[in-house]
Order: sequence, then structure tokens, then C-alpha cells
Amino acid sequence: TGQRSPKMADETSGRSLLLAVFLLLLYILDVRICFCEENGNDEFEEYLLCRQCGLEIAKASDLNTRPSKAALRQRNDTIAGVDGILIQLFKNPQETWVEVITAETANVQKHGQPYRQDTWWPGFSWRISICPRCGFHLGWFYEPFSQNPNGEEQAFVGLILDNLLYQRYADNLLVVPKSYRS
Repeated sequence: TGQRSPKMADETSGRSLLLAVFLLLLYILDVRICFCEENGNDEFEEYLLCRQCGLEIAKASDLNTRPSKAALRQRNDTIAGVDGILIQLFKNPQETWVEVITAETANVQKHGQPYRQDTWWPGFSWRISICPRCGFHLGWFYEPFSQNPNGEEQAFVGLILDNLLYQRYADNLLVVPKSYRS
């Protein structure tokens, strides 16, 4: 009666293995938390992603407020954890309505030559900006007509809000394996 059956021994070793894996995961998580606290990086940098392919396009900390008198409507909102981001509604010559946010810099590829006509920011020319990975239209790159020696007027990017995805949202999406699809 003091002997274990082979089935009980397998269950005990299975539980021991599960416990070891659990403890290893806790250790890795603890090391990660300590590393982040030591480096002053307890919060990760939030990104806006290309809605088409998921490439990181802009850091939330690079978003800025650059009002335009050509905007049909303006509102402030929290985007990717940054409060007070100016969202502006524009209508282009093709009668398309877009909500635009601005950023100091973004991971976009400039497409074509700069245009001065139909600009939403007087004094700035624009070019189409596309995702460098998939070529999806993300917005426009704005640069001053002439460089000011004081550097007051700097280039910026106008990003179409509907063509971006919040990283936290994307991280929470569930991926269903093909084997479960009907």
C-alpha cells in the first residue's frame, strides 16, 4: 500500500514540471519589471501603427498641436495616452473628409513632388506620405516654402487618424489559428 502506481507517478511529475514552468515565468516577469524600474522605463512607449500592415509609424510622444485655419472643425482628444491632441477635420478638393493629427516626425515615406496649392497650412507645401512597408496612404508631409534662419517653421507630418491603429488596441486583438476557422 505504500507504493505509488505508475499513473500517480506520471501525474506527480507532470505537476512538478508545470510548477517549474510557472516559477520560471514568474522569475522572468520579475527580472523584466526590475529591469524597467532600474532604467526608468516602467511604461513602454506607445506607437501609432499603419492600419494596413501594422508598422510603427509615430510615437505618441511625437504628436503635437499645429492648428490650421483651414480646418472645418477642431477637437481635442486623448490619443495613445497623450491628452489634448488636436484632431482637425478637413475636406480635400476631391470632396473627401479626413480627420488629421500632426506629429513632429513619423516613419513615413514622402511620395512625389511638393505642392503649394490647396495646402491646409499656409506657408507650407505638402507631399503625400505613405507607409514605407506597404505603401498605404497615411497622410501628408508638410515643409515650409522657405527655410527661416531662426528655424521657427519646421517640417511636420499630418496623419490621417482613420488610417492609423493604436498599438495597445492592436496588442489586444485575438488571432484565430487557421485550424479553428471554418
